[in-house]
Amino acid sequence: MNPQQLRKALWRTYDVLLARHGSPNAVQLGSVEPLLAGRDLLLCAPTASGKTEAYLAPLCELYCIPRDRDEPALLLVSPTRALANDLYRRVAEPMQRLGIPCGRWTGDHHDKNRMQVLTILTPESLDSRLARSRHALASVRAVVLDELHVLDGTARGDQLRLLMARLRHGQRVQVVAASATVPDPESMAGRYLESPEIIRIESRRKILARTVVAPGPADLRRELLLELRRGFRKVLAFANSREEVELRVRELKGSPPFGAAVLAHHGSLARSHRLQVEERFLKLPMAICISTSTMELGIDIGDVDMVLLLGPPPSVASLLQRAGRGGRRRGHSPVLAVARDQLQRLMFQVMLKACSKGDYLEQPYHFKPGVLIQQAISLLHENPMGWVGPRALRARLSPDLQEAWSEEALHGLLAHAAGNGWLHRAGSARWVAGEKTELHWNRGRLHANLPQRSGVEVRDFMTGDPIGTVANVDDDLGLSGSGRKVLRVEEGRAVTREIPGDGLAVFQRGPRPIMSKALARRLAKAAGIPVPCHGWADGSYVLIHGLGTSGGLLLGAVMRGLGSQVRRAGPLGLVLRSAPLKWPTARDLDSALSRCHTSLATALSMGSFHSQLPAAEQRRAVESALDLQGLRQLLLKFPPPEHDSKLLGDAGWF
Repeated sequence: MNPQQLRKALWRTYDVLLARHGSPNAVQLGSVEPLLAGRDLLLCAPTASGKTEAYLAPLCELYCIPRDRDEPALLLVSPTRALANDLYRRVAEPMQRLGIPCGRWTGDHHDKNRMQVLTILTPESLDSRLARSRHALASVRAVVLDELHVLDGTARGDQLRLLMARLRHGQRVQVVAASATVPDPESMAGRYLESPEIIRIESRRKILARTVVAPGPADLRRELLLELRRGFRKVLAFANSREEVELRVRELKGSPPFGAAVLAHHGSLARSHRLQVEERFLKLPMAICISTSTMELGIDIGDVDMVLLLGPPPSVASLLQRAGRGGRRRGHSPVLAVARDQLQRLMFQVMLKACSKGDYLEQPYHFKPGVLIQQAISLLHENPMGWVGPRALRARLSPDLQEAWSEEALHGLLAHAAGNGWLHRAGSARWVAGEKTELHWNRGRLHANLPQRSGVEVRDFMTGDPIGTVANVDDDLGLSGSGRKVLRVEEGRAVTREIPGDGLAVFQRGPRPIMSKALARRLAKAAGIPVPCHGWADGSYVLIHGLGTSGGLLLGAVMRGLGSQVRRAGPLGLVLRSAPLKWPTARDLDSALSRCHTSLATALSMGSFHSQLPAAEQRRAVESALDLQGLRQLLLKFPPPEHDSKLLGDAGWF
């Protein structure tokens, strides 16, 4: 479709959504025809390529104008509340010009206390609406799954799969997915869409990365000064944990090159505080904002001159996403990759090379069946009769999941949930809400597949404003780059005032970053280390496996079961206090799985309802997420060849 045909097809929305950015680009020209034809579509295009306008213009043309009643017609599902708010800021003005009521429905906002014609919400909010007011969604004609790669492969992504099937049960709904980084578009599209069309636009911007080793704060400041001399003024930095964000802000704040313009942004900071940080970073002419993955997606923070990576990201896809946040006005993305040691430098080199070849080195996808329990409980509330059965649950699964889960298997899941107090049997194949369900329903806790986190809220004494949440408060602390004196702690709240200091907060532990087996093997190969091998390195005994994070966790459990003292179970190898007392066998592997599958499920983020599955099903789910075949093949090679410390180097690598 050429621009003239596009203008004619979108005669009501073209000027408002597309013409304001100049001529339509390849993303917009390619997506309009299948969307106007009502087909499901996966739109894979780089960050800042106009994906939002590409799907909004045709969907609004089809379903939002003209309209008979102000009922929800188009839902935009965003992976986080922060992104939902940012998306609302970007689309509210053009929707107003088009006369389309637009609003949000999240834990933070219920705009006008009713769902609007175009409503932006999170997966949890969609779950809540399906369970609590299914009739209000009968008018929905299209759903957009924005930044789907953030959710895909997680328990929340599997929840969204089932929510789409529930929404489509008995009504025709067009589903569009949009993402910037998709390792396997066909597989991802098949999980959420029906007979989809896939449009993939490759990024023309190349990553121009400079990799340096900067083990200390002075080294980092020196490298940043060099970048400022090259003309970079606005720097977005990424760290891999909230603790490291706070540490790096403390190290850089108040000294050259950025002085006081050093900002912190992460999920444990209060939402109002994060918004202030985003606004300040947007307006400052020269600043650095150090963030976790909270800034990895499309939050509007203006133009970023350069992206600073403080250590390698957890995946190649994450590196691409982070790098894409910088240099949008250039033909390339400037990146300064800061390694703590030679291992991290090698990891950067491996990941950047994979990026250049479009090789994502991803973990295989595995469904997390604990979501079935959560969705069964949500579904019984959707039913006006207040019950759920295996047939009704199975009817709302996608075809591949229906093939994997028979009515008999689902019957067993529901019966087990009844035994745990979540359901109560009301017939041969019917269950109603149990005591636990009623308690969690009243507290609004049934709609999330996220771990429930508690902590201590930190507030400012002078303003009363929330600063953030920490795991505990034992003494004075540092938060958002500032020292804070704890004045009193009451009812889970710490009242503080700002003081000079170098304390650091302790945060609730989040999901463990997962390195894939493919990336671990690629890294071992680049380092010239054969897999498997073992030997002494830096005073510790190192067993190289190259199985990635999940395989390393399981092998660590196996070795502990054999009496070895495991200092660290990493994605490349195990670090032991001494040589193994015994080499493991397949029988030892089965024993470790029986003993440790519950703790492994937590480490692998199997979802908050995983523990409600029958024990045998819990183990099967963990086994499917682990590379058991790879580990069994590794065990056949035990004892592996021994290599000296010159080959293995520093034990800190592993």
